[in-house]
Amino acid sequence: MSLDPEDPQPTPPRRPRPKPGSNPDDAPPRDPPRAGAGDSVFRPTPGSSSDMPKRRRKSSDGPPVLEVAEPGPKWYERIVFGRVSSGQLAQFCRQFGSYLNAGVDYDRALSSLHRQFQRTGLGPVIERMRTRIQAGATLEDATKREQDVFGPAFQSMIKVAEARGAVPETLKMLGESYEYRQRLIRQARSAMIYPIIVLFLASTIAMLLSIYLLPMFASMLADISKKGSLPFASQALMAFSGFVQRIGWWLLPVLLVGVPLALLRWYRTSAGKAVLDPIVLRIPVIGSIFRKLDVSRFARTLASLLDAGVDVGSAMDLTAQALAMTPIRKEVAAAKKPIMEGRDLSVALSRSRWFGPDVIAVLESGEETGKIPESLGHVADDYEEQASYMVKNLGHLIQPLMILMLGGFVLFIILAVFLPYIQMISSLAGG
Repeated sequence: MSLDPEDPQPTPPRRPRPKPGSNPDDAPPRDPPRAGAGDSVFRPTPGSSSDMPKRRRKSSDGPPVLEVAEPGPKWYERIVFGRVSSGQLAQFCRQFGSYLNAGVDYDRALSSLHRQFQRTGLGPVIERMRTRIQAGATLEDATKREQDVFGPAFQSMIKVAEARGAVPETLKMLGESYEYRQRLIRQARSAMIYPIIVLFLASTIAMLLSIYLLPMFASMLADISKKGSLPFASQALMAFSGFVQRIGWWLLPVLLVGVPLALLRWYRTSAGKAVLDPIVLRIPVIGSIFRKLDVSRFARTLASLLDAGVDVGSAMDLTAQALAMTPIRKEVAAAKKPIMEGRDLSVALSRSRWFGPDVIAVLESGEETGKIPESLGHVADDYEEQASYMVKNLGHLIQPLMILMLGGFVLFIILAVFLPYIQMISSLAGG
């Protein structure tokens, strides 16, 4: 190979000269081993991290070691840039895998991705990953402190992928998973736009009626009550109107806004999820959608982990962590023990109420043929399609319920106001 400095071809590192009296056979080889298609081809040079903040750590086995002072996530990143969406993660995984497939090293790939995502919440995360990799860390170590963004299953799959040299393929698989999640979120948002608008308008109308019109009706009903007893609907309307007048009109908007926000905040805690998840799963239509989503997530995550080479015990733990609903997560976590004792996955899940007979039958077929990841993939595809169809038609299912709620509210007011007059007319006609 030419050593001309104007030669565009890179030169291999020079072989260090052996010290006098040492064995020449112990010298390092001339050519460094080549990295695989999915491994990082970046190796930090002596000057690559000279500008980074360092701290010296004492080592009992040798000389002091230089470490990069890794900054953690900043509290203001979420306020300035917002949350990292599933669409951003899908795009990041796909493009990162494409860069690695093309032979681009980690440093250049992450530098390009940082320029692309620098105005989003993913930009600071990519920059921290790039800093750690420049210091000599692996991709697994670089993502270890970013589990709030990527999740534990991402890191475990990357760890196995680096060991097998299949990082691009794993990133492509993760990109497809994030992309499906983003597509489902978009369908749910589009389906819920009309019901949310109708619910907001109905709540506003009910609040205005309670503040302005109900006191007028209540005074009229109070005069009628002096002459006789009122029906139950009228008594309830008068009690509600008196309650609003004593407490104040501001209580209604506080309840309409504060109660949902308080429930949402409580739901984000472990205690709140443990209480509310079983209730959500029992709601018609909504509970079925959440169950199908979690079953599809279970099948997709477990298939990806097993296909990536993760052991069964770790795969079950990571799959349980990836699930959203607490009862299903507990069932999957409890199924690990019989599986580790030698039982089949279909047997361990057969007693669960959340996995239907169709899922158990497909799992049994996969265990007989030795193609469990493929069978889990079929289950995930089927349940994803069912959940997507139900989410797409969710708006059409909720519209009749909204009409019934509004009709019931209007009927209650009509009965509360007109029943006393009808009762008075009937008594006068009879007298």
